[in-house]
Amino acid sequence: MRREFEKCFEHLTEDEESAAECIHCLKKHGEQVLYDEKERRLKLAREAYDRRYVNAMKTISEILKVKSRQDYEEIDKKFNLTMY
Repeated sequence: MRREFEKCFEHLTEDEESAAECIHCLKKHGEQVLYDEKERRLKLAREAYDRRYVNAMKTISEILKVKSRQDYEEIDKKFNLTMY
């Protein structure tokens, strides 16, 4: 069975606006997006028990060029990623 939030990944393209909109969509569906210091990328909190979304989140991190907490804070300011 497909989860409702999975539709957020359907229109992801290789541009920052698309990646940011994907994060907004995930948050609208109640998903927690966070920066992981160890892996140096954005993660869904559910990755702790469900690894199916690792590649999608790696892609989003690459598109947004998030490799540090500072990168995340800058892209958050640019696209207001934490608004939800």
